[in-house]
Amino acid sequence: MVNEKINFGNAASIPSGKLKCYISEKLRKDTPEERVRQDFARSLVEIYGYDKKQLNIEFPIKMGRSTKRADLVIFEEEHSHVQENIKIIIEVKKEDIKPSDSDNGIDQLKSYVAASINCEYAIWIGNEKIVFIKDEFNHLKKIPDIPKSGKKEIPIPTNSDLKPAINLKQTFKRIHNYIYANQGFHKDKAFEELQKLIFIKVYDEQFNPTLNFYILPDESIDDLRDRLERVFEKVKFKYSYIFDKNDHIKNLNDSVLEYIVSELYNFSLLNTNIDVKGEAYEQIVGTNLRGDKGEFFTPRTVCSMASKMVLSLVPKEKLITPGKLKILDPALGTGGFLIASLEIIKEELLKEGFEYDRLRDIIKEISNNNLYGIDFNEFLVKVSQMNMVMHGDGSSNIFHANSLDSPKNWDNKLVEKIPFESVDVILTNPPFGSKTRIDDNNILRQYDIHNFKSMNPRKSLPPEQLFIERCLNFLKPGGIMAMVLPDSILSNPGLTWLRKYILKKTFLIASIDLPVETFQPHTGTQTSILILKKKTNSQRYHDNYDIFMAIPEKVGHNRRGKSIYKTDIDGKVKIDCENNPIIDDDLPTVAEMFVKWIKTKGMI
Repeated sequence: MVNEKINFGNAASIPSGKLKCYISEKLRKDTPEERVRQDFARSLVEIYGYDKKQLNIEFPIKMGRSTKRADLVIFEEEHSHVQENIKIIIEVKKEDIKPSDSDNGIDQLKSYVAASINCEYAIWIGNEKIVFIKDEFNHLKKIPDIPKSGKKEIPIPTNSDLKPAINLKQTFKRIHNYIYANQGFHKDKAFEELQKLIFIKVYDEQFNPTLNFYILPDESIDDLRDRLERVFEKVKFKYSYIFDKNDHIKNLNDSVLEYIVSELYNFSLLNTNIDVKGEAYEQIVGTNLRGDKGEFFTPRTVCSMASKMVLSLVPKEKLITPGKLKILDPALGTGGFLIASLEIIKEELLKEGFEYDRLRDIIKEISNNNLYGIDFNEFLVKVSQMNMVMHGDGSSNIFHANSLDSPKNWDNKLVEKIPFESVDVILTNPPFGSKTRIDDNNILRQYDIHNFKSMNPRKSLPPEQLFIERCLNFLKPGGIMAMVLPDSILSNPGLTWLRKYILKKTFLIASIDLPVETFQPHTGTQTSILILKKKTNSQRYHDNYDIFMAIPEKVGHNRRGKSIYKTDIDGKVKIDCENNPIIDDDLPTVAEMFVKWIKTKGMI
């Protein structure tokens, strides 16, 4: 059991069910609508550059004899907070409220603007985001976006204008909603079209000195489309293994194209925090993934813990040198383990003094030479390729294949890049479950465990058992792997033979018993992470060694998947210096304890 406590210094705390207002710093009731309001208020400050002093929440608007409260208003800079000085009014709704709903608040927003004589802009935000400008006839006309602070109009942005996204998950959700409502695509097709624009956006950030990914209020949609198509031609050439030469963005109608660009153009996707991007990926993928083949997200905290533990066993020089270390996930999913590994490598490079262009260039080189992935789900291959591009690249090392199949059935490039016994580190969470047993004899007969400790060959085996041997096929002698496995492998009396196989082939370095909530609400299967080191032939019978074991109690969310937070002795939620509640998660502590343990054992 993990008993070590993390020191959060002078962390403040707030009552449960409350949140600290980003603008006023007062406590407010924690509701879905309030969360949308707080996120948008933060974006107005951090993305659009408005001063907190210009913003007011629930400001009273006088309309004749009645007074109503506007959700969020922005005043002219350095003007008093009175109705005639309001510049922008924002109406906020829950994420599930659509503009087409009868009680959507849009008419209410229009009445606020009509009563505020100097108000120039209005924003409605809920299921979508709608931006208006007030014309000379006091009518509201839709436009792509509001100007940033101090600007009278929207200029063509530069790279220095781009800011890291704050809540990319919410943005992607609104984009999906808009595509679905205005284009009629199925969710997988909507993702495919969104993927094209994200690649254009990232390519634009990386390689174009003058940005092309933006939308101006009065520009022709044809000009926007032509500009983006020109960039997409370069994207298709660079990522020919992802896009077909006949792909284009003509499938999107004008309003959808405008909307997606207006939602994303202010952000730097490359510089957005890894956890923010991780949540966004889950939003993209979750609606397209049923999990009927054992495919579930590996929580980012699990990916981070396993990656930190395994990579702490790798010499630093090898870790940060392009081409010196080969890391593989043969059941890739959305690429969480590779991204977590890349973040650890990035941290080490920062310690070595790499930054700016040098850091970007070496991250790209390491990604292209050190990180590899395979997945049987073509949709997830595309998702992980996009994930890799947004984190520095390495997307050319992501392969669509069945890792459990014979290498003779793989693409030649896969066999060339990832031959057996060529991999230093494996991090993976293979699909598992009784519904996904492998009974194809053409696959089974490749494996020693097909008949290990058995009088007769086994007629079927779960994929996670086959993945154990397949990972050992990929690993060099002395290579290390971390694998998420169901607890039945560790405790089921009928699987003693498999445990003997594992201990015959590997040293068991660590066993982490994950909390039951780890993969809930998707599945209640109890799981553990094993960290194993592949034995050399001369080490087959060296079995006297210590094993690190831990039983973390919290994983950051409950059985319904809702985040849980650290509390003080009075039951109040602890918040960090940025007023964010502190997630109650023991896994970072496990990783820290493991690193200390291997140092005491002289393993690094």
